[in-house]
Amino acid sequence: MSAVLPAVLDSNAPLTPPAESACEPADVDLAVRVRGLIKRYRDGTEANRGIDLDVRRGEIVSVLGPNGAGKTTFLQQITTQLKPTEGTISVFGIDAIRDPQRAKQHMGITPQEAGIFESLRVREHLELFARLKGLSRHAAADAASAVLDALGLTSEADRATGTLSGGQRRRILIALALLGRPPLLVLDEPTTGLDPASRRSVWSLLQRVVSDGTSIILSTHYIEEAERLSNRIAIISAGVVIAFGTLTELLAKLHASYRLSFDDPDHPAFRPRVHRCATFAEVQTEIRRRSLSEYTVARASLEDVYFELAREPFQESDVEERP
Repeated sequence: MSAVLPAVLDSNAPLTPPAESACEPADVDLAVRVRGLIKRYRDGTEANRGIDLDVRRGEIVSVLGPNGAGKTTFLQQITTQLKPTEGTISVFGIDAIRDPQRAKQHMGITPQEAGIFESLRVREHLELFARLKGLSRHAAADAASAVLDALGLTSEADRATGTLSGGQRRRILIALALLGRPPLLVLDEPTTGLDPASRRSVWSLLQRVVSDGTSIILSTHYIEEAERLSNRIAIISAGVVIAFGTLTELLAKLHASYRLSFDDPDHPAFRPRVHRCATFAEVQTEIRRRSLSEYTVARASLEDVYFELAREPFQESDVEERP
């Protein structure tokens, strides 16, 4: 993985947002502003029900939620693939509903599912899409080389895309989003199907582009991914944002912030048994009360927040890259 993405990826420098302001964000500090977003289908189903959400310039916002919660529908409205029934979407001050083409010029998109031209070689595929984004032939070649290096695909550059593994194809979709260095990336489960090492390489790359001022909206099925990458996290359930904030702010919503785990001979079906405590003092009291000599104590995690707010366990994708 290269240390930085070279400037040749920037096909339109004025679009690149400045670094995040330390102050509370005014509209000028926002990459995306969503208000009252509703998507209602003809059968009456409401996939999104009044979503409000801001994405600041130069931050990663992760979107978590169970299957069917409305995450993909939400992202597809931001990327102008779906038109909202009600509400507003602003992308760098552009009305994405009234002027979708102009708004989309500021985005790099990795959809949850997308086809690729299987007969093209990997480098040809990237250069084609770079040209479609407006880069010259020379700049497109340089941009393709840069993202191939950044995503560890240089050795696959001359292979036909149809011969690649599922994880390698996924990395190509991420590479397509990065071409031209758009100031906003909208990534729908970008690392699904990647092995752990490839996933962490993608995380490092996303952290670097954010440090350069890029904003990212990321839908994910990995709790660790949201915890490691996000400046703020939105939890969507039944089409509604039920929580939105930093990890610290979300953890503060829990009634129990600690987990005490131990083997309980009186309850052999629960090994280890978990007791949730509101404070560390309560943990110490419980240890003394039970006369525990072997136990573990852990702080609550984002998974605990998700479980408490969404009222169901988090379902992580367990599909990894296959050769």
